[in-house]
Amino acid sequence: MIQLRRRPRSCLTRVVLTLLVGLMAFSLPGRGCTIFVLTDAERTLFFNNEDWKNPVTRLWFIQAGDGYYGCAYLGFDDGWAQGGLNTAGLAYDWVASGNKDNTTQWFASPERLTVRGNPTQRMLETCATVEEAITFYGKHHEQGFATARILLADKSGASAIIRAERGKLVIERETRSRGFGYGGKTLEKLLARQPKPTVEGGAQILQACVQEGYAATKYANIFDLRTGDILMLPAPINDKPVKLNLATELKRGAHYFDIPKLREQVNQPPVPLLNNLKRFYLDEFTPAVRQDAAVLERINRIMRGAET
Repeated sequence: MIQLRRRPRSCLTRVVLTLLVGLMAFSLPGRGCTIFVLTDAERTLFFNNEDWKNPVTRLWFIQAGDGYYGCAYLGFDDGWAQGGLNTAGLAYDWVASGNKDNTTQWFASPERLTVRGNPTQRMLETCATVEEAITFYGKHHEQGFATARILLADKSGASAIIRAERGKLVIERETRSRGFGYGGKTLEKLLARQPKPTVEGGAQILQACVQEGYAATKYANIFDLRTGDILMLPAPINDKPVKLNLATELKRGAHYFDIPKLREQVNQPPVPLLNNLKRFYLDEFTPAVRQDAAVLERINRIMRGAET
């Protein structure tokens, strides 16, 4: 490639290279996942296909504490949750949008508070309903809205899609089945049939929306928002799902699973959380008896910055 760049190019060469670059761009799949909710008067199920290049995926559980709910989180080995479910029956997941048209214009504002760690994890552990989550995002900054949209749903069947547009949050509320993401056209056709909220029917929709290639689907998850049941489909997601229950797993203490090994690990003793999966692992350390206030404050600033 270096030699080609140094040599003069003919017009034909430039045209061919331009076409190749264009074809490569169109052949690369989008980064977005596929998420949707199926609901009726009796049941509300939340579905997600997690599409990305990183194969190291995890499911972890953090018990309730003073002022926060117990939660199950899903994500990768960086410990930054991409989706989750809490004991109040509230769930969420994200779809990357890429901000191609530059209309998002989303930045931190002095009107919104900055929280420790992942803002959406702070949302899930403190909110019980979609409306409470909407209020949370009105008061706290979430940088994810610069490049992504979130789907929230609670056990009542209420849901909301939240995105940013020209520096403001746009909220789309609904009480019927709906979704969006990578499999958008396929999903739209299947949801138009008004499917009942069943695990089997939703799993078929997930399979129809699987992404392959660069950002292939790494796992699929199904949350029953009323029972707390969690059904996991490690890739390939056409296999039988692994069933867990949020309340049952929380009784086992804080622990995690490697999703590719979930079928093996689910019958083994729980694996304690890694530090980057814990809520605030730095709080576990005991302060020294004698402290230099200036040095302590400097260290605290550095550590807080490392967690955010």
